[in-house]
Amino acid sequence: MGIVPSSQGSIIGPPPTQRAALAMGILPSSNTYGPDGPWQTVNVSIGDPQQFVQLLPGGYWASVILSPDICKDNTRAQICGTSGLYDPADSNTVDEESIKITLPNVESLDGGQSQANVSVRQIMDTLQIPRISFSPFVVQNFSIRLLGRGSMILPDGSAGYPPHVGNLALGAPNIKHSFARDDGQPNVNASLIPSALKISGDISTNSFGLHIGSVAMGIPLSLWLGGYDSSRVLGPVSSQPYFQDPCITDLLDIGIGVDNGASPFPFPEKQGILRQGNGSMDDSIQVSLNPLAPYLHLPQSTCDAIASYLPVSYQNEYKLYFWNTQDPRYEPLVKSPAYLSFTFRATSLPQAKLTIKVPFQLLNLTLRAPMIDTPTQYFPCQSPQADGRTASLGRAFLQAAFIGINWDADNAEWWLAQAPGPDTGRTPQQEQFSNPFRSSTATWSDSWKGHWTPLRETISTVNSTSPSITSDAAAPNAGLSTGAKAGIGVGCAAAVVALVAGLSLLCFRRSRSRARMAAEQSLQEDARNAKKIKEEDLKRADIPSMVEAADPEPVELTHREMYQELPATPPLPPPKSR
Repeated sequence: MGIVPSSQGSIIGPPPTQRAALAMGILPSSNTYGPDGPWQTVNVSIGDPQQFVQLLPGGYWASVILSPDICKDNTRAQICGTSGLYDPADSNTVDEESIKITLPNVESLDGGQSQANVSVRQIMDTLQIPRISFSPFVVQNFSIRLLGRGSMILPDGSAGYPPHVGNLALGAPNIKHSFARDDGQPNVNASLIPSALKISGDISTNSFGLHIGSVAMGIPLSLWLGGYDSSRVLGPVSSQPYFQDPCITDLLDIGIGVDNGASPFPFPEKQGILRQGNGSMDDSIQVSLNPLAPYLHLPQSTCDAIASYLPVSYQNEYKLYFWNTQDPRYEPLVKSPAYLSFTFRATSLPQAKLTIKVPFQLLNLTLRAPMIDTPTQYFPCQSPQADGRTASLGRAFLQAAFIGINWDADNAEWWLAQAPGPDTGRTPQQEQFSNPFRSSTATWSDSWKGHWTPLRETISTVNSTSPSITSDAAAPNAGLSTGAKAGIGVGCAAAVVALVAGLSLLCFRRSRSRARMAAEQSLQEDARNAKKIKEEDLKRADIPSMVEAADPEPVELTHREMYQELPATPPLPPPKSR
């Protein structure tokens, strides 16, 4: 058990003789993965000889690792395993016998927010974490959930695709991942990364700090063990104790705002979107901040309410909203300083609230193969894909937020704060978790100003009158048809053009040469205005309709099972000598 030195690497940190009571920063991989991001990963190796894999940072207890079996009998096998595969048959240090647990039909890998059908085995092996210029750290008996055959399933239940990438778990409330035996022998203990590093004296606390950053906006991943990078923490920081499940909090509201310049909406600011269109919702909802989940997993009514202000259309196959990139309002919106705001309960702060702002630039993500054949921009809001699931804010939200957890029992708490944009410094500011919590003196606006294009004047936006929207595909269309509305719009615009032209022509005949020139200029200006009116009428008539997601199918795993130990069944035999 524990940590021993080995060979070559990729961690930010001092040499071994100076490591006591410090934090370690893990550098991101140069490769990104995921058909719904893409997302940044970290590079580690497993086994002896080393087998390199790239993993999403996040999750608790055991890390999910892909085996070569995941690519067998799969129609998309040619794109499977690009993030690296681990084969226990090729490792001299694997322990497949001490923990005999197999789950043949796991239906979710991210707390129930997306669906899968894969087999999982619990095993242990050696993990190596690279460091720059120093020998990597080696965690022995590293806790692994090995994925066998199976696939991810699209929300409509259609044939899926192989999982793209595993995850590097970031600890748990316990020091070890223990599995009970029924023969009177001691428990089988697998190692968890931050607690193992603390036991060895390489970091001061059993903790981590994480900001996943953004591939599209060039914001690097920030992952620290035993501390955090204070340059990734802006403004006030909320702290709260955790109990059985970490990073669960109360979401009070969702709003829309604009940091500077004119608004791309018919209003400068709007609140109350969380409960818009749903009178039965409580004053707040519980949400989990989950780095393994991809989207904003919110009630369908909330997703519809947000989408009613955006140039998007609902796609039932994916249960996601696709951006209408041909709409002239799309580009000004996603490049502007407009944002979604998420207000959380924060009893540790004087105002008892904390607001995290997520620019729409970060919510303009891309679906790629194997989920879809052609790269497609989408807005990442989706209801939880299983009945009874806690709403969660996944990677889409965590591009703009910092989270940290201290697992130590005598100071067990977790933190949430605003993270910066792409115009932040690239030099890490290493800190240990302490009270008071240190944050950067930079402002959120300054961290984004080089990547925003503020608007000079307010523009109209889809559904600017804020109608009540549902995703019910069977709902009848009220009022005039789209074609009728388009016809009325064209007729009105044509009448305006004719009237303006007649008046201008009369002025033209009665004026002298200077007046004739002024009349011609007026005619041209009025024609441009009439054309603009016509175009706007046509755009209003072309508002895409939204279709409600069908009731999702329930899955067997509960949210809590993603954070607890695997059940120790069937009974474990005595461990074999190796």
